[in-house]
This record gives sequence, C-alpha cells and structure tokens, in this order.
Amino acid sequence: MHAAQHSPGVIEHRHLRAFVAVAEESHFGRAAERLHVSQPALSRTIRALEDGVGVALLERTTRRVVVTPAGQALLVRARSLLHGLDEAVGMARHAAAGLVGRVTVAYMDFAILGRLPALVAAFRRSHPDVAVELRYAWTERQKAQLLDGEVDVGFMIGPFHAEGVRTALVARERYVAVLAAGHRLAKARRLALADLAQEPFVFGVPEEWGPWRAAVMRLCNAAGFAPRVVEEAHSRDGIFGFVAAGIGITIHTESALGSPRRGVVIQPLDGIEERVEVVAAWRVERVSPACARFVAFLEEALSSA
Repeated sequence: MHAAQHSPGVIEHRHLRAFVAVAEESHFGRAAERLHVSQPALSRTIRALEDGVGVALLERTTRRVVVTPAGQALLVRARSLLHGLDEAVGMARHAAAGLVGRVTVAYMDFAILGRLPALVAAFRRSHPDVAVELRYAWTERQKAQLLDGEVDVGFMIGPFHAEGVRTALVARERYVAVLAAGHRLAKARRLALADLAQEPFVFGVPEEWGPWRAAVMRLCNAAGFAPRVVEEAHSRDGIFGFVAAGIGITIHTESALGSPRRGVVIQPLDGIEERVEVVAAWRVERVSPACARFVAFLEEALSSA
C-alpha cells in the first residue's frame, strides 16, 4: 500500500515516546530499559505506530536500529510534540498548585504608602509565574468588588465583617496632621487635634473617602469641634496639593511619612489613642490556586512581622 493512499490510524502519546526512545538509543533493548517496558512490548508498540503511519520508520539490523528518512521527518515533530505536551502538563500541574496564574489585588492610598509594595515585590520574587495585578479602589468599592469576585484580595481600612470573608491586620497607624510648610503650627513641638479646631480642612471626596472622613469627623467631634471643610479632592496627591498651597490642613495616617511631599509638613497628633487599621481581606471559598498561594504567603509574612 502506498503511503499517500493510507489512512492514518490512531497514534498515541505512548507510540511517539517509544519511537523517540528507540531512535535515540538505536537499540530496542536499551530503549526498553529506558522506558521500563519489555522488549517484546516495545516492538509491538513500534509496529503499531508504523501501521498507523503507513510507512517504515526504522530499519532493524542484527546490531543496531537505523531511522529511515520517513522516520527522521517524524522524529523532529515527535520530539517537539512530546516536549510541548510535557510542558503543557507541567503548566497544568503548576496552575493547580498555584504556581502559575493571576491574582488581582485592590488597594487604597494608605496601603500603597505602607507595606503593600514590599509584600507584592517579595511574592513576585518567590512566585515569578504568578501575575499580580494591582487596582486602585477606595475601601467601600473594594468591599463590593471582593464580594462580587471582581478582585481576589483587598487592602482597605478596616474592620470588614462579611460572610465568607477573612481579614488580616496589615498595619495599625497613628493619626497625623498635614500642614503647609509655612503654616503657623508647622514647627510646633506638640500638636493636639483641638489645636486645629479653627483651621480650614481639606478632605477626600465623600464617595471615595467615606470611612476615613467618618473616622476623622468622629475624632474631631470628640475633641469638641466639627471640621470646616473648604476643599475636597479625589486622591492623596490632590489633597496634599491643596494643603501645600495653603488652602487648608488635613489629617492622614503616619504612612504619609514614607512618601514626603514638597511644601507640606507632617506632624504627629498627641492624645489620640485610637489607631487606623489597614486590613487585607479575601474570600475563603471559590478562590483560585494562585490566590490561595498569595493569601498563604501574605498570612505568613504578616504573622512573622
């Protein structure tokens, strides 16, 4: 039967692996040992492959095995196919183990100024095949995105209590005042919240800074005054820009000390025992293996800090 008229039979992974082993060893006995099969079983596998292809792939002599031209053509692609299959199987196993994949992490201003960058960098070094996608979102949006499955992990102002969600404390930060460099209180040795009662305030917009505004408002009320808000901005940079321009002062967390800005002075506030909690939150069910890896890494890093 001519090869052009032959209908190929079913060729399986084991056929190609057996053929490559015989071709590389040039000997059925050594190939059988390499594959951990009997020589008769190996011979039957090669015959089945040749029947399936419809041409002779190997020439057998009393001393050695020679690959035919047709076999040489198949050998090149067989190696490539086997390598690709092995690679695909390895990738699948790595994905199942969380060593390959993607994790979506949401963050807000206090987190990106704090420990989050170092945590992400350390995770990427230890898990180079897991992509970490960072998305900015304020606390309330993060909560909704986390519950809807839009993000895997959120770094937000705590606490966050929801069914099926677990949290871990990332940082407990002090409150600080942010003033223009030329402000009359910029060089004060000690500063209390009540000292700011007559000052104009710059806040983040309510829809994006709601939990933070509520916390600051509560502290100011406890200090005997309601802050007079004269300007609002969406981002920390916008808020600090208004402060630097002398439009007003603001309250932030001590994470701002790690990212100084020209034109402003950051002063600790005395007499405030309360701390700002930054937490990491994630769902405990329906998480990807890559997310589970990230969470395990995060919990270990936070517990050892």
